Amino acid sequence: MFLFDILLIIVWSFALIIMVRLFLKYGNIHLISNKILLTILGLFTIGIIRHISMDILQKVYEINFTIGLIFNTPLVCLAPILFYLYVKKTISNDNTINSTDTIHFVVFIIFYILFELPFKPDASEFVNLSQDDIYWSNYFRAKNIPNWLLVLRNLLNIVYSILTYKLLLNTFKTRTSSEEDGVIKRCLNRIRHIKSSSKQVELVKIWLYNFTHFKTIMSLVTFYFSIKIIISGAVVYNGQHLTSSFLAILSVGLLIFLNKNKTILYNLPSFMNEDSLKREKIKEKIKVDEIYKFIINQIEEHELYLSDHFKLNWLAEELEIKAEYISVTLKENNFDNFKMFVNYLKVKKAKELIEGDYLRKYNIEALAKACGFKATNSFYRIFKNETGLTPKMFLENLS
Repeated sequence: MFLFDILLIIVWSFALIIMVRLFLKYGNIHLISNKILLTILGLFTIGIIRHISMDILQKVYEINFTIGLIFNTPLVCLAPILFYLYVKKTISNDNTINSTDTIHFVVFIIFYILFELPFKPDASEFVNLSQDDIYWSNYFRAKNIPNWLLVLRNLLNIVYSILTYKLLLNTFKTRTSSEEDGVIKRCLNRIRHIKSSSKQVELVKIWLYNFTHFKTIMSLVTFYFSIKIIISGAVVYNGQHLTSSFLAILSVGLLIFLNKNKTILYNLPSFMNEDSLKREKIKEKIKVDEIYKFIINQIEEHELYLSDHFKLNWLAEELEIKAEYISVTLKENNFDNFKMFVNYLKVKKAKELIEGDYLRKYNIEALAKACGFKATNSFYRIFKNETGLTPKMFLENLS
């Protein structure tokens, strides 16, 4: 049993390490959906640290914590609400908290207040505990919430799982039924989705459904063990290791999935954006790599970036390529906008000139002009931002 406990702590610790990696890779924090996701991961982190700490204390001091301390925390009431809001904000790409959203936080506040009411355990409920166990339970403010509140908490989980699935079904088109279809097929068609022509939409759908499935499984597990506790009337739950093991494996599985896809994790909300979907349709029409090579070759060969007219629409006319095709191509090559692309080209030219001993014959002002910069201070600032070095420092590093 001791070896099993050690393995369980190792599994939870592994989950904690993955969680920290996800935090360190955060991005697009300006999106409300990503803020909600980070809050969810934060709750998981607190829960895991709390669970590891309790396991260690139980083994070191050989004590039994009461069920109230293990399961009755108001933070678990926030999880289903945050999961629902995350799905909602990711789908709608809504970056605000509106009046409808505040209702869900009011629900949490109500549950928080209910959980913080002074429900005191009866003396009879400590009959199976030693004096040390009673001390530790009281020291950690373990409370024995009433059965009705325990059931209400589980209903909250189930209701929000249903609301989340309903939101997903209403967002992604389901299959239609014909008169020839049987009753069973008609029922199945209500929950079976039509495959979208957009790969991004399909990715969002799969991601959010898996996320919701995970939360639903956790809700069902919590519901099962809550009912078991209510029926048995136990003070110390002997099956807590089984519950912990199941949740640990489930959590590690989800975290590995998130970590494996961390490159798109924080970009996912933007996939439902109209501009993003439009870009995806354009990508299906063109060969991005070929267009990018052609653009680079033409610009560098004719030094088009030196022209005062060097802008997106002007370049599109010069190369006889649609401006939207160029825009999508640049986006796919990690240029957020055309200005970033222009700076890249000019700084690249500057580095080539410096490597060719340009600064040994001419000054910085001449170098800036030769690369298409109108102002020397702008050239100096952009060059340092792109390379992390000043032009002179770049020259010194060559020798």
